[in-house]
Amino acid sequence: MKYTWIITLLTTLTCCGCDDVKVGYLFTQNAKYTPDSVVFKANLDEANPDDAHRKKFEIPWQSQPVEGIQGTNPIHYTIERIYPDNDNPEILNQFSTVQKGVIQLPWNHTVPQGKYIVSLRVSNEGYTVVLDSVLTVIIK
Repeated sequence: MKYTWIITLLTTLTCCGCDDVKVGYLFTQNAKYTPDSVVFKANLDEANPDDAHRKKFEIPWQSQPVEGIQGTNPIHYTIERIYPDNDNPEILNQFSTVQKGVIQLPWNHTVPQGKYIVSLRVSNEGYTVVLDSVLTVIIK
């Protein structure tokens, strides 16, 4: 009983000193796309049944989800940069991310043919990591 007040004081001081501890966690050391490149078409061919189906139902082009990310939910994915977009908002604004880091491009996009390297920003409460040059999108 004689040391109860000391234990209470130490417990109170310990709890009060923890106000600036970050909530949750975000591990991205093993983050990657498998495969690390995707091919999207620049022009659809009406004679190709797959292309005709994509056009009819307006199915967007999509990558696989990013793998190897662990963290406290919700985890948000946004495109940080696309090389070489030459700061062209017409290109950048056509790309988007959906759940689990899937990179998406509309079926009727106007992105010119070429290779585009995507860097992805991954964040949750208290943490942000940029995965630089994590996916290559090839427009043919």
